[in-house]
Amino acid sequence: GPAYALTRAAALLEREIIARNDDLERALSDLGEINAELGQAREVAEEANRAKSRFLRAASHDLLQPLSAAKMFLSHLANLSVDQRQTDIVSHLTGTIESAEELISALSQIARLDSRTFQMEKAPVSIARLFRRLELDLRPLATQRGVDLRFVASGITVQSDPIYLRQIAQNLIANALKYTDGQKVLVGMRRAGEQAWLEVLDQGPGIAAQDRDRIFQEFERLGGSDQPGTGLGLSIVRRASQLMMHPLELRTQPGRGSCFRVSLPVRAD
Repeated sequence: GPAYALTRAAALLEREIIARNDDLERALSDLGEINAELGQAREVAEEANRAKSRFLRAASHDLLQPLSAAKMFLSHLANLSVDQRQTDIVSHLTGTIESAEELISALSQIARLDSRTFQMEKAPVSIARLFRRLELDLRPLATQRGVDLRFVASGITVQSDPIYLRQIAQNLIANALKYTDGQKVLVGMRRAGEQAWLEVLDQGPGIAAQDRDRIFQEFERLGGSDQPGTGLGLSIVRRASQLMMHPLELRTQPGRGSCFRVSLPVRAD
């Protein structure tokens, strides 16, 4: 009768619930094992990354010393040489060593940025003072490239890590000077409420849509410049910007130049 049917349905439902609970417990057990394996794999990967960073820092320090010594000897040799051909060879060797130093320094910076011990020391940064130092550092490259490098005066003070903010700006400006085929590179600040964009504009060939992410990867160069480079400058810019939580943007149009810009918090007076 109805009572028997109800009892039977209840028993079937109970067995179904027990079976589903068993399935759930097995799934949870499997998930726990998978999470444990993932945790071990993550720890192995992090240890490998730490070992890579330690190796790069140590190797950079050890490699830069003999390169510096080699440059000193080449400089002495250049002063002693009276043969123009020998002077040219010494000049080429010096340029090669400088390129190697630039690459090693860039790798060392990436190792520091990737290290778990990386720490920022944010402080007030005067944009006017930053622009003066950047102009002194980059004016020789602008003169060599025949580019009119201009800094728009700004009285803004931002909150950032002074060392890495200077590195970001220097890499962006140097990149613009190397790759522009125009006559001018403009650097300035654009205020937007409590934020301000540090912008570097060039009159270069622009960047195609499919290349706009690739240029921030290591050792990627799109060509179009006869200047030596490591292909690491923009990678360092992206890493440092992300770690300091300074949004990085690229605005570009093929044939009409590019604008790289970084958003910085304005320090209240």
